[in-house]
Amino acid sequence: MKLYKLLPGTVCLFLLFSSCTKQLQEKPESLLATTNFYKTKADAVAAVDAIYNPLRNEYGGTDWGGQFTAAEDYSYGTGIYAAIGQYVLTSSDIGRTETSWRNFYRAIRNANLVLKYVPPIPMSDADKNAILGEARFLRALAYRNLVRSWGPVPLRTDPTESVEQVHIPRSPVADVNALIIEDLKFAETNLPEKQTLIGRPTKWSAKVFLADFYMNNEMWQLARDKADEVIKANVYSLVPVKVASDFETIFGPTVLTHSEDVFSFKYSRANGGSQIAQQYAMPNSAYSENGYSSFYGVPTMPLLRDWDKNDLRYQFDVYTSYPNRSGVITANSADRPLMFGKFKDAGFAPSHGNDFPIYRYPDALFVYAEADNEVSSGPTALALERLNMIHRRAYGYSPTAPSPVDFTIATAPTKQAFKDLIIRERAYEFLAEHKRWFDLVRTKTYKQVIKEAKGIDVPDKFLLFPIPQAEIDNNDKIAPSDQNPGY
Repeated sequence: MKLYKLLPGTVCLFLLFSSCTKQLQEKPESLLATTNFYKTKADAVAAVDAIYNPLRNEYGGTDWGGQFTAAEDYSYGTGIYAAIGQYVLTSSDIGRTETSWRNFYRAIRNANLVLKYVPPIPMSDADKNAILGEARFLRALAYRNLVRSWGPVPLRTDPTESVEQVHIPRSPVADVNALIIEDLKFAETNLPEKQTLIGRPTKWSAKVFLADFYMNNEMWQLARDKADEVIKANVYSLVPVKVASDFETIFGPTVLTHSEDVFSFKYSRANGGSQIAQQYAMPNSAYSENGYSSFYGVPTMPLLRDWDKNDLRYQFDVYTSYPNRSGVITANSADRPLMFGKFKDAGFAPSHGNDFPIYRYPDALFVYAEADNEVSSGPTALALERLNMIHRRAYGYSPTAPSPVDFTIATAPTKQAFKDLIIRERAYEFLAEHKRWFDLVRTKTYKQVIKEAKGIDVPDKFLLFPIPQAEIDNNDKIAPSDQNPGY
C-alpha cells in the first residue's frame, strides 16, 4: 500500500503542529502539551507521518514545482505562472513562495518534534533510529529546498516552542549544507535496507540524496563514490520500455512503485490526490479533471527542437493533440502548440493519483557519469556506459546491452563536451521533474540558455526568492536589510 493509506491520525497531528508563528509566541506552552502524545512506537510513527503532509502539499500542489517548470527553457507559464515564465515575480507569485517557505518550515518543525520527543520512548534501538533517520531525511529535503531558493535561511533544529527558537538569524549556506549532510549520513546509517511501507525512504534513498547533494555542491569525488555504491548494490534497475506508453509503468496514476523508484511522494485518486496532472493538461482534456494548461512549449525552443523524435521519452512527454472529455482527438490550441504528458490521469476519481518522483535510479547513473567526468578530467568508459544505460532505455533497447543508439567517446571526446551531453540528457530524462532549472543554475548556463530559448534576460535577483515579509516582521533577528537583493 502507498503511505497515504495508513495516515488516519496524521490530519489531527498536522492540525496540532500547524499553528502560526504569532500563536507560538503568545502561547508557547500550548505545544509543550504534545509531550503527552509521545508514549509508544505507534505514536512515534504517526508523528513521522505528520512530516509528510506539508511536503506532499508542495510537490503535489501549485506552489513549489510550478515556479520552476515555468522558468525552464522548454516551457512558458500561463495563468498564475505567466509572469514567472517571464522571470518576474508578482505579488501573487511571492505569496506562493511564502506558502512554500511556511510548508517547508512546518515539515522541519514536525521533524524536530520527532527528534526531540521520540528518543525517550521505549522501543528497540533499531526501530527508534529508523524513525529518527526518516525524520532527518525529510528535514534534509526541506532544508535543501529552502537553501536552494532562498539562500541563507534560519537554521532551526529544535521545535519552535519558545520565542528564542523563533527568533534566530539567517545561517550561512555552508552551515545549512552541513546540517543536510549530517542528517543524510544519519539516515544512511539508520534507515532500513528495504521499505517498510511504499513511500518511505530507505538507506539507499539517503545514499542517492547524498550523491545528488554532493554533485550539486561540486563535491565530485564524494558524489561519484556514493553513486557508485548505489549502482553496485543492484538494488534498483531501469524499468524496461519498448513503446512510449510503457513509461506509464513509471509515471502512471495507478502505479504503486517500480524498480527505479528511489523516493517519491505518493498520491491517490481516492485519497490525497495531487494537482500535477491538471497543471499539464488543456482545460477540456480527458487527461485531467480540470485542466489548468499551466505550461506549454513551442517547437522552436532549442531543447524541444533538437530532441530526437524517435526518442520514446519525447513521444511520451510531448504531445500536439489530446482526447477531450468526449473522447474526440483535439489539436492543441495555436497558443499552446506543445503540451507535456508525463503526468496525466484520464481515470481520476475524484482526484489524481500520479506520484511525484524525488529520486529515481537514473539519478544515480547520471551523478556517477557527471562526477566521474569531473574527477577523471574527461569521459571514461564506465561513465559513458552508465549514461548509455539511460539512453538505450529511451529508445526501447535493453539498458545493459550495446545498442545502435549508444554514445561513444567520439560523440563527446572532451570533459566539457561530455558534461554538456549529460546535462542535455538529464533534461530529457527529467522533464517536468523540477530538476532542469537547478541544472542550469549550478552550471551557470541559465542566462545563455534562457536567452536562446525565450529571448529573455534573466535578472540576477530571480535566482533567490524574497524572504517572506511575515518572517521579517516576526523574527527580531532578521532585519529588512537582510532581505535578498532586488526585493
